[in-house]
Amino acid sequence: MLKIGEFSKIAQVSIKTLRYYDRMGLLKPGHIDRFTGYRYYNLSQLVRLNRILTLKDLDFTLEQIQELMKLDLSGDGLGKMLKSKAKELRQRITDERARLLRVENRLKNMQEGFHINTSPVILKSAPNQVIATVREMLPSVQDLQPWQNTQLKKVHHYLSSLNEKPTGPDLLIYHQDEYREVDLDVEIGTIIRETHDNTDKQIKKGDILIHNLFAVNQMATTITTQKTNMSDTYASLAHWTQVNGFRPIGPWRELIFTQEDSSSVQVVEIQRPVMKAIAFYQKLEINEMEPKIITKPEFTLIGMRYFGNNEHQEIFELWGKFNRRVEELGGIENDTGEAAVGLNTTPVDAPEDGAFEYVAGVLVSEAGNVPEDFVIRHVPEYTYAVFAHKGDLPSLKHTYAYIYESWLPQSGYKLPSKIDFEYYNEDFKYFQPDSVFYIYIPIEKK
Repeated sequence: MLKIGEFSKIAQVSIKTLRYYDRMGLLKPGHIDRFTGYRYYNLSQLVRLNRILTLKDLDFTLEQIQELMKLDLSGDGLGKMLKSKAKELRQRITDERARLLRVENRLKNMQEGFHINTSPVILKSAPNQVIATVREMLPSVQDLQPWQNTQLKKVHHYLSSLNEKPTGPDLLIYHQDEYREVDLDVEIGTIIRETHDNTDKQIKKGDILIHNLFAVNQMATTITTQKTNMSDTYASLAHWTQVNGFRPIGPWRELIFTQEDSSSVQVVEIQRPVMKAIAFYQKLEINEMEPKIITKPEFTLIGMRYFGNNEHQEIFELWGKFNRRVEELGGIENDTGEAAVGLNTTPVDAPEDGAFEYVAGVLVSEAGNVPEDFVIRHVPEYTYAVFAHKGDLPSLKHTYAYIYESWLPQSGYKLPSKIDFEYYNEDFKYFQPDSVFYIYIPIEKK
């Protein structure tokens, strides 16, 4: 047997490390002299020590190695562990490359003087939250501040009447993807509490809606104050998102932290839900690859009509107008309750600007009393390719591009009619990350 010093020299492992492995139970001495306390090792223990060192070199922690040594894994078992470790290391390399890219871009921005006075951008997650808000379409950006102040007072007064105390800051959400100075679709309110249940029922009192704001895995965020130029901060965050390989997947948010001292500077955290662009497009491709082929019987749709090329998001505004009108009417007669439908129809003599008809409406069992500002559309039975669009609104154009530019030309099908429609049932969650609606494309064999 060898003393610990001799074993240390042969194994090329320090005495301190051997004693630590002993305390962990990874490598016990072959014998300990009960009088002197000297540790002795057998040469055969080099096999076990080398196995420990090999696993350590493969980046297993000592705790993981301890479990592996207990299991005495077979070749198949060890192979699975190594595959898992390889996956972990690949992800770590990807994460470190992304971190390196962020560092390099930050350095580059400093050297180029790009918004060097703005706060740095960091990634964080956001939980499911219950919020109380008011949402409205504002004529211009000049209307935002007075409207925001008025609505926040209304929301806080209503919560006070419910003995509901907010636990988070006030919240402003911009529901358009691009910057606008007119026709702003904005939502203002406050965070009531976090929740693990994202299926809570909505509560509506006049303009105030208590509902869920869904969790976000990755949120690009930065801090600013009212004294700084907000446009610079937004530009900085958008620039960071692009150069670091991310893609926005949700609306801009502002968390407004109001301090008790009215003379203090108001702190605002600007947020944008993001996702790595590569992962986003891989996910998008997977979602689009396999449409379902079904036959849907003829149906009747009653709704409100728009004709144009949707240059300024008029379809989105049409849905808002339609929903408000239905609420005023107390519902649509003979509504089947199956789904809301957005019907696209391209006229045979389509104008050069690409204009089309879009009807936002609901399916009905029969056309009854139709309001004057509504239209009726009958769609005959067709065989359809049905595509699931998952996630946000900005990516919808990529789904349509895939359908018409990639899938259809290679599918062996052709279009029997110049229509398609969007089918919004209970799976639709207003373009949240887990939201789904369905795009129906009529098809027939070539």
